[in-house]
Amino acid sequence: MKWKLLLVALLAFLVLPTTAGAVDFSISDVKINAQLEPDGTVQVKEQHTYDFDSEFNGIIREIQPKQGASIEDFTASEKGKALEIEKRDAEYRVHRKGDSEVIVFDLQYTIRNGMEKYNDGAQFHWPFFDRRNETDYGNMTITIIPPSQASDVMFIGYDSAEETGEVQPDGTVIFSLGEVHAGDNGDIRVVYEPSLFPAMTVVDGDIRPTVKKDQETAAMLRQEFSEKQQMIGTVGSVSATAGIFGVGLIGFFANARRKRYVKEAYYQMESNGFYVPANDMSLPAVLLFKNGVASVELMSAALLDLVRKGNVKQLSDEEFELVDANVKLEHEKQLIQLLFFQIGHDKKFTLSELKSYTKEEKNYEAFDKKFVAWKDLVKAELNEYEMKVKTTKERVILSLIGVLGIGFAISFIYYELYLQLVIVGILTLVAFGFALFYSPYNYEGTLRKLEWERVGQWMKELDTKKWEGLSIDDRFRVLIYGVGVKHPELDAYYKDFVSAQKQLDQNRTRHDERYPHDTADTQYGSSYYGGAVYNPVFLAGSFNQASSNVSNNAPSSDSSSGGGGTGGGGGGSGAF
Repeated sequence: MKWKLLLVALLAFLVLPTTAGAVDFSISDVKINAQLEPDGTVQVKEQHTYDFDSEFNGIIREIQPKQGASIEDFTASEKGKALEIEKRDAEYRVHRKGDSEVIVFDLQYTIRNGMEKYNDGAQFHWPFFDRRNETDYGNMTITIIPPSQASDVMFIGYDSAEETGEVQPDGTVIFSLGEVHAGDNGDIRVVYEPSLFPAMTVVDGDIRPTVKKDQETAAMLRQEFSEKQQMIGTVGSVSATAGIFGVGLIGFFANARRKRYVKEAYYQMESNGFYVPANDMSLPAVLLFKNGVASVELMSAALLDLVRKGNVKQLSDEEFELVDANVKLEHEKQLIQLLFFQIGHDKKFTLSELKSYTKEEKNYEAFDKKFVAWKDLVKAELNEYEMKVKTTKERVILSLIGVLGIGFAISFIYYELYLQLVIVGILTLVAFGFALFYSPYNYEGTLRKLEWERVGQWMKELDTKKWEGLSIDDRFRVLIYGVGVKHPELDAYYKDFVSAQKQLDQNRTRHDERYPHDTADTQYGSSYYGGAVYNPVFLAGSFNQASSNVSNNAPSSDSSSGGGGTGGGGGGSGAF
């Protein structure tokens, strides 16, 4: 259980925000206008809309120029009012204090040597952001404006900017990127006729074939992506349908088998009338079977079972005496060792000693060691009885469906098939969950489960007429069962048990007086415990307190990358 809690805590640490004290903000809109000048310089105006949900001191705009270029004359303003700028390498910090408000920041700067002129065209190839960016942009638009009317325009967007560009009648190219996620690249590239840039120096060579090749490659990749998307979608849908059918079929047969076992078990119980289940399994193992977990509180029921068998005598509400240490089961030996020798003394054990012992932190390790050993021995006894259906084949099939589901889920994510992703995701979780937790009872397990559930229901009804035909031993076992399952009517049933016990003692006394040389064992049952049974509610509460003490004493455990833009350029946005 501890490792499961640790895993949950680790996942929470990885998933939930951990930047305590950081500025809480979002960037809902970004507009970037790049005016190309005849000499090749670029005048950039950016407008960033920040939505702050906490106190802040300003914003950050990182502009990493590509190789050979530089950024100059960076300024910032809000509604025409100039703001203070602090430059740290490629990072510009715009100071403006506030708290939980929406602000539009206007940024301006000049890019020098950001363009290249070739024989057949002049290009502006620039990364306004790259994978170094740590903030999502809600809606981004990048506009490239030529020095004058342009007619021969080529353009392409890469990664996030792919297929987002559109040329206007005057040659302006608008890249409508929309939402851009943190860590994404998104270079833009525009080529104009070289005559628009007379003041630039020509680099010998042609640029348009390179851009055209990139366009053709991008178109080819999109076509291949579309074809594979369709194929994966079809294959995935068929496979998901087959997987759903397979899981459903396994579930159908499992449910049909369960119903058959339940019907047969009810038939057998009704045929035998009212009875308390009697079998070779000990009551602690029965309670572990019923509860699914062996707790410290279960020890109270196990102790009462030793009283029932005559190995232990209860002297008062809180005192017990070891009468006979010769027990058959290993977990009974372990319990006697823990209670009467490690906690108690002189073959005596009291609930006060249990409370005091478990309050001492120094005793926790020794107690826990013996408790774990006892719990494992009870589990070992339960495992000797085949109570579950062998489901190896079903688990293998379900696991294969889950593994295939993971493979298809990865493909669906890559090929943006989100409806299929949801379907196969649910299927995968169901298949793995089914494989992990599918452990149905066989007929024997179903019968025992229903038998004891019926006993619990009878206890709740407190119909004393149904108990009149039961021996004191059967009633005692039911009382112990009530302790183990924390039955809400335990106190009321205990009073009924005491009444029956007193009546038995009176009858036995009269029998002994009348027939001094006879035995009452046959008529009245065995004198198995040789004394009174005191209130089990007090006993269970004491073990529950001990469990809390042990839990409280349990020791606790204290337990910059390169850019992805063209020419090494890029950047991003933030706040402080």
